[in-house]
Amino acid sequence: MSREQTIIPTYSNLKVLTISNHKGGVAKTTLSKLLTEYSVREGVRVLGIDIDPQCNFSARFLEMTNDGMDPPLHPNFDPKDPLWDELPYSPPGYWSIAQFFRLGYVEPYPTNIPNLHFIPSHKKELTNFLEQVERKSVQEAVVDHMRTMLSIEYYQEEFDLVIIDTPPQTSALTASAARAATHLLIPTEMQEDSIAGMADMAQLWQAENQTREAEKLMLVGILATKFDPQSAAQRRTLEQVSQNSVLGDKLIQPPMRYLQTYANSSSTYANPRSLFEMHENTPARIEAEEFCKIIFERIFR
Repeated sequence: MSREQTIIPTYSNLKVLTISNHKGGVAKTTLSKLLTEYSVREGVRVLGIDIDPQCNFSARFLEMTNDGMDPPLHPNFDPKDPLWDELPYSPPGYWSIAQFFRLGYVEPYPTNIPNLHFIPSHKKELTNFLEQVERKSVQEAVVDHMRTMLSIEYYQEEFDLVIIDTPPQTSALTASAARAATHLLIPTEMQEDSIAGMADMAQLWQAENQTREAEKLMLVGILATKFDPQSAAQRRTLEQVSQNSVLGDKLIQPPMRYLQTYANSSSTYANPRSLFEMHENTPARIEAEEFCKIIFERIFR
């Protein structure tokens, strides 16, 4: 179905990568972490944004509180700052993606990784915000909001790449992440339900581009995740996807295999802190460096 095209705010040089699949458990957050770490190591200035109420992306780079569900006190928070007089309400010492949507302002957190800043999720506030969006029927305003915010001068000048981790369901927030994106990555298991989620995301990609008059949303690729090369069913499904006339040439090689190292390296208290700090002969590191390089080069080519 054709949609009326609209002019959306443009970016100067900023790249925005949204990682999304409507199916959960397909390694979206693990990929968000890996691509964040890889990109910083490549020397670009990265802003991570977590719009998943589970907050796992946030917990990787910030010392979250309340069992990992609340952002920490922001190091620059000053309750006497006159800025608070300009806002409908001031956050209680922290910022989260909920304030980004509700207030139109947030101060990204610095992290222990040079050139990486972060806007964390907040389980309770984000869940409440989503419920309000559904009740008040303001989805379209929410869909446009992230794109509008990221187009302002601060984000354009301070960052080279934004990486957005999304929740595993259709919502105004996932649509907003797609609208904000310059590039889309779809991770998927070679399982029936995950393939259905991949197909939904491909439709969202095509529908989003129907609304864009100029800058199109680029599909970086489809990455097979948790792939078991010993499974005949998974190999067969991968072959079927590769033969798809629309999406076949979007498959990224190598696939992300089902390796415990990914889960271990992605945990909050992993040691070493990054997969890319493991021995250079570690199979998961070799594999991750290959597909991260492909994704990174497709974004910045």
